[in-house]
Amino acid sequence: DYDGNILLDTFVRVPERVTDFRTSVSGVRPKDISVKNVNAMDPEEVRNKIGKLLLGKILVGHALKNDLDALMITHPRGDMRDTARYKPFMRATGRSGGKLRPRKLRDLVWEELGK
Repeated sequence: DYDGNILLDTFVRVPERVTDFRTSVSGVRPKDISVKNVNAMDPEEVRNKIGKLLLGKILVGHALKNDLDALMITHPRGDMRDTARYKPFMRATGRSGGKLRPRKLRDLVWEELGK
């Protein structure tokens, strides 16, 4: 939230087979999202909770479309602030440099925060 408090921190049970957990990057292990994990939430429960949290709020993040698509939810475009789509943060590509592409969050953090 505005004050930096965590509003939701949970694993989501995944009924389908996951082919690559990328545990070294994500930290997610098979047992974390297993249907047997009583601490993980069902996808529908997560969607409802996220929907209530976001109602009437400005959503700030990087490449938000990916997260919203994964959750199968939408949010009003006018209420989103996406660093991946913010033109001053994008990089010019193409022959004449006229096409703008999003930059990696890692690179933005390094450039803007020096970390």
